[in-house]
This record gives sequence, C-alpha cells and structure tokens, in this order.
Amino acid sequence: MRPIIVCIDDEWTILKSLGEQLKRNFGKAYDIEFAHSSEEALLLCAELTSENRDIALIISDQKMPGLAGDALLIQLHTLYPKTLKIMLTGQADADSVGNVVNRAALYRYIRKPWDEADLILTISEALRRFQQEQLLLNQNELLKEANAKLESSVSLLLATLEATADGILALDKAGKIVSLNQKFLSMFNLSNLSPKESKDRILEAVTGEIIEPDTIKFRDLMRQFSAEKTDYLRLKNGNIIAYYLQSYELAGNSVGAVLSFRDVTQAMQAAEAIQHQALHDSLTGLPNRVLFNQHFANALNYAASEAKLIAVMFLDLDHFKDVNDTLGHAVGDLLLQAVVQRFMGCLREEDILARWGGDEFVLLLPHIRCREDADEIAERLIDVLRSEFFLQDHRLQVSVSIGMAVYPHHGPDSTTLLQQADTALYQAKNAGRNTYQCAASNAAPP
Repeated sequence: MRPIIVCIDDEWTILKSLGEQLKRNFGKAYDIEFAHSSEEALLLCAELTSENRDIALIISDQKMPGLAGDALLIQLHTLYPKTLKIMLTGQADADSVGNVVNRAALYRYIRKPWDEADLILTISEALRRFQQEQLLLNQNELLKEANAKLESSVSLLLATLEATADGILALDKAGKIVSLNQKFLSMFNLSNLSPKESKDRILEAVTGEIIEPDTIKFRDLMRQFSAEKTDYLRLKNGNIIAYYLQSYELAGNSVGAVLSFRDVTQAMQAAEAIQHQALHDSLTGLPNRVLFNQHFANALNYAASEAKLIAVMFLDLDHFKDVNDTLGHAVGDLLLQAVVQRFMGCLREEDILARWGGDEFVLLLPHIRCREDADEIAERLIDVLRSEFFLQDHRLQVSVSIGMAVYPHHGPDSTTLLQQADTALYQAKNAGRNTYQCAASNAAPP
C-alpha cells in the first residue's frame, strides 16, 4: 500500500489548494488525505494506523479552532514519533514554533501564503528523508539478520545495497567499514576501487574528492556517529552530496551506523536558479529592487556603525521612449543591455547597479571617502554614453540624467535617501538632461 500524506486545515480553500499542489507533484507515489480540524485529524490518523498504512508526512495549519496546530502536532508526535511534520503558519508565534520544534521534532514551518516551488522542494526533501529512513530500517534489519543467520542472508543484504539509488556506507561501533555499495564509490568518482578495499584506502580516496573545508567535516563524521545527522559535502568536481547518518543500538549498546549518500547537485542548482530569477532582472541580469534593497539595508547598517559615507543615484536614460516608439522594443532591449555594459565598466567591484524599471536604474556606492568620489563616478557614467551605439544597422545616441543623495547628509534611511535622489533626478531633467544633480542639504557638504 502507498504511504499517506495527511493535510490539516480548517479553511477549505487552503486545504483544496494544498491538496491540488500535492497531488500534482506527489500523487503518483503517495495518497493524500484531508482533515478539517485537529479532532478529525486524530481520528483519521488512528484509522490509517489501524489499517497498517504508513503516514509519511503530516502538514498542519497552526491557527485552528479548538485544538491548535502546534498542540496537535505535539500530540501526534507522541503517537507517531517517526512521522515527519510540517506546520503552516500565517503569523509565526516564536514561542509556539519553538515549542513544537522542541516537543514535536518539527521538520520545518512554512509561512502562509507559501511559495509553491519552496513548498514542493521542502516536501520533496522531507519525503526523501522518509524514504531513506524506511530504507535504513530495512537495511538495519537485514544487517542484524546477517549476524545471526547463514551466509545467504549476507548475499541478500549486499544485493539490497546495490539495488538502492543511494550510496550506502555501513560502519561498526569502532568505525570500521562493514559494507558499502558500488553506488557509494561511483558517487565519489571511485569506480576504480573495489568495495573490498581497506577502510583507510577508501576513506583516503573519498577525502581526496571533497573540497578542503568539508574534509574535516567528513573525517569527524567517520569518528563520531552517536546521533542522527544530515548535511552536505561538496566535491571538487562541483557536485553536491547530501548525507544522512543513522546510528543504531542493540540492547542499549551501540552497534554502529549507516550513512546514505545522494547526489543533490541538480536539485540545489535548480533552487539556486529559482532564487537568482527571483532577485535579478531577466533582461539585463542586474539585481532587481528586492535584491538592491537588501544590499542598501546592509550598506546603511555598516555605514551607521562605522561612521562611513555612502551614495545612492537614480539614473534615467534621456528620450529612451523614442527608441522604442520608432525602432521597436527589440532594439530598445538591445540598447538597454549595451548601456548596462558601458555602465559596468565605469564602476568599482563593490558598487551595486540595479534595474529599477523600464529605462531607470539605481546605483549604490557603499564605500566613498567624500562627495567628490560620487561626483567622479557620475561624470564617468555620463561621459561613457557620449559615443554612439551601433545596433542592428542603427546608429543610436543616448544620454543619461542622474540624481544623487549621500548618507548621512541627505537622510538617515533608505526611503529618505531614495526620495532625495529621485528629486535630484528631476532637477537634472529640468536642467536640460545629460547631467547630474545632488540633493540639497542643510548640512555642510561632505
């Protein structure tokens, strides 16, 4: 029978949306069951357990009438300690979240409204962990049988290890390799070695494939395995290997541990790509407003603590709309990309240029000694556009108007500084364009 994912929420529309997303992504391998209250969830889980159905994951809302989601998950953990649990919360209560993390071994909490890609990635990782734990439990049973039964049981264990998609490494209580599969060797680019090689030879070869910062982590892992642990190892070839360690005891005594390894390179790269797309402009590749504001906040915090100056500028291309209107947006897009290339050649490594929207950009200069440093960069940005652009057999001329504000002279926070820079930009436009203006200040110039 297929394992179960139980979803609990008192709002039908949220429960329906969650169910549709889960069925779309996991419906081929898991059955999805729903409960509209904590009381209904307890009855449902009891019924499934009586039918010998495996509950792989429970996803519960936090705010519900009657028994709240955090209290429900704590109670469910008492009944089903091996089942993974995720809590959905609209307004995270630190005490409630901390309580359920400690008392219900909460896998993760996710804020409402959730991002589907993040939700699916989180649930995929949780279900992979469930599958690994099921596999490791089965393998542990096989290992115990192998110590008590005939040699044929050992052959069955080895066949099971080779059949799994994960790399498996089994250790005894002294850290000696009891068994490993070929998948483990190939995952670490060691297919030329035999599983029968000595422990020192195998571990030395594995260590040679891992980047330097992670080699200490791996060596410690092979010496200390008294608790469950999961983490990542990065290889020199760029691959990322996730590992999960489960230690085992018999009659209260440690008998060793089993480590499973999985190549998660593509999954991590996909997550990084999604993160990059969310924070960058697709046309120019520059940071977008969200990422710029993060950089701006960090720069302001540093400048405030270290009594440093920073400058922010709005850059607006003059008469850019005429290019779009006469030659089309395709040529306009090429022009924006070419302008960005020239701008980047004028900036320092630490400067942050972002696309604000349309033909408007914003520039952060986090380390300047005086106002004149910002003036110099503004002049370079204007000057770099004096030469014509040659795009698709068109000779194009474009200029830029710039408005500038300097912290702390023109404002103490990002909102004020951006407003001051925007006002200065309009002053530059009114002054005839192709120039820059600095915001007015009651303080003496820096």
